[in-house]
Amino acid sequence: MGGVEILPFADEHLNGAAVVLAERHRRHRAVEPLLPEDADFRAEIETEWRGNGASGAVAIDSGDVVGFLVGHRREDAVGPPVWSSIAGNAVRVPELTRDLYRVASARWVKEGLTRHFVFVPKLDDLIEPWFRLGFGASAALATRETEPVAVLDRCVSIRLSTPDDLETAVVYDRVLGEHLAQAPSFGGLPVPTRAESLAEWQGTWSEEQFTHFVAERDGRPVGHLLLYRRPADLRVPADSIDLANAVSDPGKRGFGIGLALTAHVLTWAHAHGYPTMTTDWRMTNLEASRFWPRRGFRETFLRLSRSIP
Repeated sequence: MGGVEILPFADEHLNGAAVVLAERHRRHRAVEPLLPEDADFRAEIETEWRGNGASGAVAIDSGDVVGFLVGHRREDAVGPPVWSSIAGNAVRVPELTRDLYRVASARWVKEGLTRHFVFVPKLDDLIEPWFRLGFGASAALATRETEPVAVLDRCVSIRLSTPDDLETAVVYDRVLGEHLAQAPSFGGLPVPTRAESLAEWQGTWSEEQFTHFVAERDGRPVGHLLLYRRPADLRVPADSIDLANAVSDPGKRGFGIGLALTAHVLTWAHAHGYPTMTTDWRMTNLEASRFWPRRGFRETFLRLSRSIP
């Protein structure tokens, strides 16, 4: 763009980038007031910038930062991707996004990082330039108010779990993994083995950030749900709780298991002083991407992704 210089991001740009990010956040909160009211924007960006192998680009106009894009390397079973998280990008002019990506992505691809993920506020003008860069929407982050919710179907009962429910958690963890491996998700990540799931879940009852519920019908487990006190950031208020994992028995869908679990945890969270609940889902998980918006969750950020041949 004329008059704007695109340069590699550096420490000297942190303060200016924080101003642009704060402006974006204020605009975003005008649309979704459940987002945190304030934050240390410089610290949020610096967390991104100090990530593993971080690099990026900055847009300078008349000496002022007017946009930036920072990504860092992550590791997963598919191969190392680049992630630009919630505080990793912001622009005053949406079209700058494409210029920033041209500079930042050149280095990423040169380093062999050909899978790119970026989190963008659910604001159409900020999302649209990413679509014109070949990105697609792969996941949504969402929020809603908690409140007491009546459960109409009493055939499903919900209770707090105990360590004796470890096996139930492991079974449904694998159910979710198998579901995400199928069409149309084709998640790419291996389904956890029983041993891996046991290791993942066995500390749930000794770690205070987790609260786990089990759904039962006729005295038998038919689903579970995990709440997580997620660390605060630009998406997560300090007094919120996250709906991190929810699975119902595939053979018993249609019995109101998901509805009962959701109603119970919204009521529980409201009673325990959590006014806001967050969650997320993959766009290709058709059941989740339809169920959670119908339960009142509003999209706040989209995770956009691109894989370069």
